[in-house]
Amino acid sequence: MEKESVLKTSFAKKRIYAVAGASDPVIKQTVDLALQNDLGEFLLFGPGELLYDEQKVKVIPASSDEEAAKLAVQAVRAGEADVLVKGFVPTATVLRAVLQKETGLRTDKLLSQIAMFELPSYSKPLFITDCAMNIAPTLEEKKQITLNAIDAVRKFGVSAPKVVFLSAVEQVTEKMPSTVDAASLVDFVNQTYPELEVAGPLAFDAAISKEAALHKGIENAAAGDADLIVVPNIETGNALYKALVYFGNAHVASSVIGAKAPVVISSRSDSAENKLLSFLLTGRMV
Repeated sequence: MEKESVLKTSFAKKRIYAVAGASDPVIKQTVDLALQNDLGEFLLFGPGELLYDEQKVKVIPASSDEEAAKLAVQAVRAGEADVLVKGFVPTATVLRAVLQKETGLRTDKLLSQIAMFELPSYSKPLFITDCAMNIAPTLEEKKQITLNAIDAVRKFGVSAPKVVFLSAVEQVTEKMPSTVDAASLVDFVNQTYPELEVAGPLAFDAAISKEAALHKGIENAAAGDADLIVVPNIETGNALYKALVYFGNAHVASSVIGAKAPVVISSRSDSAENKLLSFLLTGRMV
């Protein structure tokens, strides 16, 4: 699927975005790009000197990062906005506001991150979780991460995602705990979503290349054709994320899911275009 078709799919749903800390030049470029294409409306929380004459932008003064995050979360909680966006404020500040029991957006679910990659060499969007939130998730946490991700991918429009649990090899061995977890997670998905195709443990080549999977003797509908890859830990996810962007020329969008509303927490180094993709992807998760 080409980038333009992914974007058109995302454009179908316009949302109101609450941006905590909107003074960053790249955030401003992202908002301007969205406005030029009529892709949504914005509540911008930050310095009062932020100037917009657009009818689809409202600036709400905030004197500190903490106040900007608190007010943005309150706007989403009150239904005044659909999506929370981390702008030019620390990630920890936004997450603290999200996780406040009385005023935040927390639920009984684990927060997790999901990224969508549009790659020139892959025929469709590739979703990967969790590249940024959970450092070394337990098996039970991996189950929740998987449930969060399947729900998110379905909201994007992939009704029956092919799910792969990543490791370095395809054989289950106690010397590599991620393979043991992967086998357990395959059983979990088979029991929870019997209609889905699922495979694991698989190395990355067998996850995204049908040729590689068949060469290894793996005959499974999900192998080589993954829609969703679940990584075993943050090191794997972070390295894979950056390798696909810098070496694979991927366009990427990233969301935090599991709260009452989805949250955009994109990388500081993301371009305005990739930040906009994160806005749009996250809008689909509402």
